[in-house]
Amino acid sequence: MKTNDIRRKFIQFFETKKHTYVPSASTIPIGDQTILFTIAGMTQFKSCLTGEEVRPYKRATNAQKCIRIGDLDDVGKDGRHCTMFEMLGSWSFGDYYKKEAIQWAYEFSKDELKLDMSRFWATVHNSDQEAFDIWKSIGVPENRIVRLGDKDNFWAMGPTGPCGPCSELYLDQGEHVGDCYAKGLQCKGPGCDCDRYLEYWNLVFMQYNRQEDGTLKDLPMKSVDTGCGLERLTALIQGKTSNFEIDIFQKIKEKISATAGILGLEKLTKQQEISCNVIADHIRLLTFTLGDGAHFSNEGRGYVLRRVLRRAVRHVSKLAPNWPKNKSFLEQIVSVVVEEMSEFYPEIKKNKMQIEQAIQLEELRFNTTLESGLTKFQGFIEEAKLKNKKILSGEHVFILHDSFGFPYDLTQILCEEQGFTADIDSFNKHMLEQKERSRSEAKFYKFDQDDSPWIEFHPSNPNQDKTFSGYHLIYQGALKNKQEIIEQSIPFVQIKKIRQLKNKLFELIISNTPFYPEGGGQVCDSGWFITNNSYGKNEFEVVDVRKTVNAIVHLLKHDEFSSENAKPLTNSELIQLFGEQSKVTALIDFSLRQSTMRNHTATHLLHKALQVVLGENVRQAGSLVNSTTLRFDFSHNKAMSSAEIFQVEKLVNEQILKNIVVETYESVPLAKAKEMGAMAMFDEKYDEFVRMLNVPNFSLELCGGTHVSSTGQIGMFKIISEGSVTSGVRRIEAVTGHNTYEYLNKTKEIIHSVTDLLKCSEHDIAQKIISFKDQQKDMEKQIQVLQSRLVNAEISEILESGNDIQGKAKLIVKSFAEIDLKELELLCDRLKEKPNIIAILATKADSRVHFMVGINSNLLKEHKKLSAGQIVKQLSELVDGKGGGRPDFARGGGTHLEKLPIALAKTMEIVTNLI
Repeated sequence: MKTNDIRRKFIQFFETKKHTYVPSASTIPIGDQTILFTIAGMTQFKSCLTGEEVRPYKRATNAQKCIRIGDLDDVGKDGRHCTMFEMLGSWSFGDYYKKEAIQWAYEFSKDELKLDMSRFWATVHNSDQEAFDIWKSIGVPENRIVRLGDKDNFWAMGPTGPCGPCSELYLDQGEHVGDCYAKGLQCKGPGCDCDRYLEYWNLVFMQYNRQEDGTLKDLPMKSVDTGCGLERLTALIQGKTSNFEIDIFQKIKEKISATAGILGLEKLTKQQEISCNVIADHIRLLTFTLGDGAHFSNEGRGYVLRRVLRRAVRHVSKLAPNWPKNKSFLEQIVSVVVEEMSEFYPEIKKNKMQIEQAIQLEELRFNTTLESGLTKFQGFIEEAKLKNKKILSGEHVFILHDSFGFPYDLTQILCEEQGFTADIDSFNKHMLEQKERSRSEAKFYKFDQDDSPWIEFHPSNPNQDKTFSGYHLIYQGALKNKQEIIEQSIPFVQIKKIRQLKNKLFELIISNTPFYPEGGGQVCDSGWFITNNSYGKNEFEVVDVRKTVNAIVHLLKHDEFSSENAKPLTNSELIQLFGEQSKVTALIDFSLRQSTMRNHTATHLLHKALQVVLGENVRQAGSLVNSTTLRFDFSHNKAMSSAEIFQVEKLVNEQILKNIVVETYESVPLAKAKEMGAMAMFDEKYDEFVRMLNVPNFSLELCGGTHVSSTGQIGMFKIISEGSVTSGVRRIEAVTGHNTYEYLNKTKEIIHSVTDLLKCSEHDIAQKIISFKDQQKDMEKQIQVLQSRLVNAEISEILESGNDIQGKAKLIVKSFAEIDLKELELLCDRLKEKPNIIAILATKADSRVHFMVGINSNLLKEHKKLSAGQIVKQLSELVDGKGGGRPDFARGGGTHLEKLPIALAKTMEIVTNLI
């Protein structure tokens, strides 16, 4: 059986057992900020397993594309670890339990897959007699059912929460397989790490809820979560001991080998095979994550992708050392991944072009620094060898990471190849220092870790508590602080619960809230809750509105009650403020909402206009919509021209001037909406029924945000910037309505200021600037001529001041009180042209010491250890700074001006040790 056959057979089997097929979730976890990638089949069902969410089915099955970066270092070293793999799964949410899960797993293995059951073993948790008895009842011999402890057969979501025992399915691959055989040891059976007994299916029985004190309490709803690794299972069925030998990998590896100019996988050396495996694994990860809308960047998920690609590029250089640096290797491999896997995952075929473009741009970008980075790395290694050390310092690992884009694990691999280790602990300290320097003051409050008690007025009802009912609010003339507001009375029956957090703010849940919660790129509404009771009138500012699994939560701040020195309110005081005897009114800041609506509808128009101007391949890659501006990220591999920006602006404004009535459609089945061609955001989670926004004959998108009722209300649209976010992703910022008017007024003021300074009219500004630039160029040429004359005059005098070094070279050391740095560089260049000269020049400028070192090229040939970079590095360290450069020229410096004489006094010693 082929991989695709096994996947199909698994899903069809569980469909016959009345399981609902649920398509694979994106590799980018929607609505879960605790993980960067979807790491297991259960990720999209987490809220179902905890009981927080109820779906229309109680049994589910699927094949999930998973990403696990924790195994990155092991990929290629053995046949089991992959960063991208598929997990076949079946679930019961409070329906069937252990008996059915075990019976069906055994039945599928025996009857559908035709596995050799004489080699079959099962494991159970040592406390789980029930699972043991079930396995025994279906015919598995007692000596083939192994009891194991918590390490192997107990699963938990985390230190607290749902958990339970596991039962795992194993197949004995034979005594000739695994490390025990290779080392001449006796394998202890299932649970041994040697790989002879291969676990291919894990059945998790979630029956407990672990408390803070570690005690286990029974869950009200017992569930089943099973996971079966497709690649492992396929390897077993196809008689392979490595995932990389199965059919789906073989096709990818054949393409890699052929692209590298090696015809036939059998011709690969052991090292080449490892490189081929790494590239095959990494290209699958990149294809699937980029196809799901992720992109390369310097942080978070994007940095992981960048790190994976750069590891792959390193292995490309080992497999195909002569591959041209201006051509992408990895881009060539995407097509075979798509060909092999798009039947089940059509999104990678749909987005193939964007995937290839993103990989090409990122790979070529890294290629520009790879060679210089490898040279730098080798320099660090040689430096360590001179000190008789076999460790690359954390500072050097950090420099390779920060300046040349080398992920630390890539540097580790390079070190291993030369018998070195990398000081990762010290590297992590440098990284932490960098993060601390750039960390913003903003802190994210961990609401889920605040155990402040709720006061519940009415039972929860997710259908009501998650509902935003403020789409059709009508402004009736009320003002607050000169802002237009909409007042809405909140009957007591709508108030569900309230609590005061440890940071003195409040969380309030009401049903059918008129406040829009942040989502779909749109910020939340602002406003106030006013309570009127025996306390008098109290005003709570709404500082945030956010969605949780079961409700929309309002974060409130009170000037007095939330102050730093205020005492927390008692339960009775909270009940008095929001209870039945209190009148509660919501005030929505309608002025801010109107401005936000203009920007949000304009974002939809912008999205479509970009596709018209740049092509249908443009895809949204994120957005931010608030009351002052809109920000729109989109996939595109080059900067937009001025003409393209103008054309997009024109298209959007044409739709605004037509004053088209904006149509909204509520509760449209998701499948129907997609069939109608509605665009959807890649990182937005959609329910079974969705809301569609239609600008007739122009734009159709899924969107739950608030919008204007006609395009004319946007007023005007103006793009204020277009630039790069990361490789293959561009960002547009724009304004609408009153903000456009203010932006144009400020621009006009700037133009007036410029005309006053230049003494010209608006029409003559460009010509005036061109004239000034021409004058500047002439002056710079004159300055260069004068500097050159001064340098020539000084050189003969400076040469006389040099000191002889053992008859091998002449050392010139000179410090200048006042000198332009360009002049200093020119002087250093001229001096190093002279035979046998080593020139060390210094000056103080901008509160820093500056060093420049130049060495005649003939000296470098005679003295291999001699290097301007080494000299300037040691000098810079003496003034608490850094430096580096080429062997013949380098520069550096530091901040301690008073240490300059000490550093200059050391020059002879430093040079003598190198010559």
